[in-house]
Amino acid sequence: MNEERPPSTYGKCVVERKLGEGGMGAVYYGHHESLDVPVAIKVLPRYLDIKDPEYAHRFFREARLAARLSHPNIVRVLDSGTEGNHHYLVMEYIDGPTCRDKVEKEGRLDWKEAVDVVKQVASGLGYAADKGIIHRDITPDNIMIDSEGRARITDLGLAKEAAADRTGVTRTGASLGTPYYMSPEQINSARDVDFRADIYSLGITLYHLVCGVVPYTGSTFEVMTKHVREPLPSPKKHVEDLPDAFCDVIRMMTAKEPEQRYESYEALTDDLDRLLEGEEVSAAGFTEESMVIAHEGPSEDMGNRSQEETQVINPQAPANKRVIYVAVAVVIVVIIAAVTVVLMVTM
Repeated sequence: MNEERPPSTYGKCVVERKLGEGGMGAVYYGHHESLDVPVAIKVLPRYLDIKDPEYAHRFFREARLAARLSHPNIVRVLDSGTEGNHHYLVMEYIDGPTCRDKVEKEGRLDWKEAVDVVKQVASGLGYAADKGIIHRDITPDNIMIDSEGRARITDLGLAKEAAADRTGVTRTGASLGTPYYMSPEQINSARDVDFRADIYSLGITLYHLVCGVVPYTGSTFEVMTKHVREPLPSPKKHVEDLPDAFCDVIRMMTAKEPEQRYESYEALTDDLDRLLEGEEVSAAGFTEESMVIAHEGPSEDMGNRSQEETQVINPQAPANKRVIYVAVAVVIVVIIAAVTVVLMVTM
């Protein structure tokens, strides 16, 4: 059976070439005939739409959310629709690389350059948060640098409205996002997050840009477990001459407990400005007290969700769980011994 070929036009846009493809769709370079401007056309894969109509619902939801946002650091969505059986979004075309592209090409970014990018992204996320929208998937792939050197946030496919999840897209206990950058609370339940989950992901992204690697590696389940349970490895392991203030800021951005992170995007951008100016930051000497009372690990549901996509490991049980296991084992041994004695007496 031949695969259905995508259309050569979407609405008023003519496709010229394919730019790339990801899990939630292919992106094409095209020309909007009415506006006479280059555009990027994102098309939902047919197999996803056939598999579950919820994907199309989420896809068009991205268009509605993005259309409400007008900010210099957010990629604008111009149109959306369906051509034949293909659902599409029309976005402004950004002539520049993603942050991941830059890291792959350069190895890592100078910390000041990376901080400037993150500050711009924080400005866009703060604007979206004021509109009641949380991104939930901030990664180097979803930050582009345009021809003017300006950071642009893209891909609102997992975004949610903070006031109420009226669409019903997020199920209780569902874990959505990119594991390498997800906050601990998002790992356990994507519904129970606020803007501070984006601050966490932005902090992990900053780590990646400056260090050239993500802080946690392994299988999906291992990475998620580390986000929940393990301290952030020092960025100085990879870049020895980083300022202490930089490490303090990134530790506060990625604190396990949301309450220990920056209380607002204004507070974050103020510290980023101080960092760039060489001034003392409010995060100076930050100690992650939450590690003392960190979650025991990802929820059982999260572990079950991960089994289909990765090999699930059995992380070392916390001390209190080991005590319970030993106690249960002792009880079982006693019961077996008692039953044995009864059988011997009755024989």
